[in-house]
Amino acid sequence: MSTKTLLSLLLAVSTSLVAAATSFDGPYIQPSISNGAVEWWWAQVIGKAIGDSPPPAFQLLFYQGTFSIYWHCYPIQEGDRDPTLPEYYITINGFLSNGTAISLTIPSDTGDITTTDGSEEVTGTWGTVGSFHLEPDFSSWTVNFTAEEYGLTGNIVFIPNSAEHHFACNTTKDPYFSGAVESLVSNGTTLSDAEDILYNQLGWATTIPGGTAVVDVVVDGIPLQFTGDGYHDANWAPEPLNNIVSTWYFGSGQVGPYDFSYVSATPVSTNSPSPLTLNTGYLSIDGVILQNQCSVEGTKTKDISTITPYGSVEDNGLTIPAGYVLEFVLGDEETYSFNLSSSGQNPDQSIYHRWVGTAVGGNVASGEQLEGSTVFEWLNPGLLVYTP
Repeated sequence: MSTKTLLSLLLAVSTSLVAAATSFDGPYIQPSISNGAVEWWWAQVIGKAIGDSPPPAFQLLFYQGTFSIYWHCYPIQEGDRDPTLPEYYITINGFLSNGTAISLTIPSDTGDITTTDGSEEVTGTWGTVGSFHLEPDFSSWTVNFTAEEYGLTGNIVFIPNSAEHHFACNTTKDPYFSGAVESLVSNGTTLSDAEDILYNQLGWATTIPGGTAVVDVVVDGIPLQFTGDGYHDANWAPEPLNNIVSTWYFGSGQVGPYDFSYVSATPVSTNSPSPLTLNTGYLSIDGVILQNQCSVEGTKTKDISTITPYGSVEDNGLTIPAGYVLEFVLGDEETYSFNLSSSGQNPDQSIYHRWVGTAVGGNVASGEQLEGSTVFEWLNPGLLVYTP
């Protein structure tokens, strides 16, 4: 069966999996042993570096759906779905206070989400190994780990700043990127199957765009305690990401009064030499939104965000970027730019690079060079070659 035929069959059944969430923080889809749907609740905390070591950092992902043991950090499927593997995991990456990298994959027999009609309260319970809870007024998101046999216990409390929860595309209507392609479709553009899933069925809901998080955990017997910048969002799709995109850039950060996040994703190309790349960016200052757009790359010159790699580093036989420049051009052409540079990388795999580090920049016209924290990543299931 060809890739194009497979994607068409997946598209035909995927729309029935998507459900309207009763609460902002989900759930939005129905992963099960009989489908390829995926949904994950992601959060990260980054502290202050001491010396030349990577800063203390903790990234967590509560995951439902099809899963690859080898690519254990993201919803990637290799070959046929293995019915013997658990559908629920907690994955952990980051750095201890001394700069030592940490990575854990914790399976669970269940992954239950409890919501209440008319309330934003959400509770996620992954068997006996972990849980999370969002207060109904969004005042805190608390994560508990009780996986002593897997080497992880403790808790993290996320407290948002004044930046409010949001969907992308400057809308409160739904969490999809359909707005980026509405005009193209109305003018006769036909989306490929992968493009249709990327723009119309892959969702993104950001619950905590920025704030403070207090980490108090024990990892393999070693305490990790620090207070840092925190972020939390959720994503879902009717298929694993490698069936939808060939490359995916994502990052978030806090720099002085600014909170930002972005995604740039190129869909799998089966019959088009020029797939429609999604760019979406969020930027706020002291909680006031400056930009929250989504667009197809190359269709606009303002009200856009771009992520541009620069330099090169040799990494286990691969050439990867030394850093990235993130730029926001507002509707009035006012520009904000941030230089993202790495202090440490984990995971470090051929298809997945995630960095923790610093973001420097701000308003270009005023020459701002504020410094803050960032976590940014390059997911590359298409194994595209980076050429500086």
